[in-house]
Amino acid sequence: MKPSAIHADFQKMMDIVPNDAGDFSWDAVINIFPFLADLEKSSQDPIHHQEGNVGIHTRMVINELVSSAEYRDLSSRDRFKMFWTAVFHDSGKPATREELPGGRITNAGHSRLGAMIARENLRSKKVPFFLREEICSLIMLHQWPFYLWETNERRSPMQQRKDAIKASLISDTRHLLMHATADARGRISADNAGIVERVGLTGLLFEEHGILGKPYEFANNESRLACFDHEDREPDYAAREDFRCHVTVMSGLQGSGKDTWLAENRPARPTVSFDQLRIDMKIDHSDNQGAVAQAAQELAKTYLRAGQNFSWNATNVLPEMRGKVLRLLRAYNAEIEIVYIETLPEVLLKQNANRKAAVPVDAINRLVRKMEPPQPWEAHSIKYVLPDTLTNEFMFENPAILAP
Repeated sequence: MKPSAIHADFQKMMDIVPNDAGDFSWDAVINIFPFLADLEKSSQDPIHHQEGNVGIHTRMVINELVSSAEYRDLSSRDRFKMFWTAVFHDSGKPATREELPGGRITNAGHSRLGAMIARENLRSKKVPFFLREEICSLIMLHQWPFYLWETNERRSPMQQRKDAIKASLISDTRHLLMHATADARGRISADNAGIVERVGLTGLLFEEHGILGKPYEFANNESRLACFDHEDREPDYAAREDFRCHVTVMSGLQGSGKDTWLAENRPARPTVSFDQLRIDMKIDHSDNQGAVAQAAQELAKTYLRAGQNFSWNATNVLPEMRGKVLRLLRAYNAEIEIVYIETLPEVLLKQNANRKAAVPVDAINRLVRKMEPPQPWEAHSIKYVLPDTLTNEFMFENPAILAP
């Protein structure tokens, strides 16, 4: 594959990453992502973070990470991944900060929000898609090793195993443990040693289930979906694959090229299209979409009852949006393929502007801030349609080619 040009800011991100236990420049990080300076303004819980604000903690975590022997043994790609995971891991804390009576501070939901913040910002720098999503997954999961080792009334041994397996499907669990160890050590707390010990116990859990550094292997695709659909379904159970029909579910921002892909790859299939339904029903993008969603569900049910293959064409970039569709398809025993399309930001806006019914840029940007690509437990298969710029990772083996 011919090398693609590297975005200048992406090159700067690469240049900041220490090759070994050397120093790093926080000022250089802030120069690329100025909003991260606000981490200094966000105080933390006085019990678990006696070191001070989120910015201080973040730098301590990075120092612990890059000084570790494990970091020195990583490839240049994985050093990039681990370094920027540490940079962004608590970026969701300022917006989720809540002070409780007595002076305690909580940041509920900061892991998921931090992953969204990282995704939006790494996307803007054209960081390759799969590398970007590995970083976002580590941020999303970064607290799990602190408590995954334990079972209690809220987490049965079965749920514990499923959570561990889920982590293995979207992250290298060795890297998840590496970050968690740096996170535990990069703070001032009376229980640093205890947190590190709990991370170690989670590591033993990953080893026990054969998922340390590798994803869990299900018997087949249906077994993977059924495992997470049914609370009492054992991961080892080999589910029967006998589907009534096949459904292609499109996922991508407005203007990403979903209509074009369907026309070229699924031309003979009927399509449940939100855009077409809006036109037929004379409903604007800014109007309430309840009637459109209901009409789409009813049309889909006619195909599902007949056992007919079809496509579902809508934005579907949020798990909550996809979930309603996927639950319907699962109820009718359909084989589900998600086709996720992403293109470069400037191409997306140009293609959207050329649509018959262009979506306001502000509406697209709101979705960019919240979007989460599909995960392995959502569909039997996921196809990624991406430009070369977002898949080519030549820069970690060869000299960089700077974008103009």
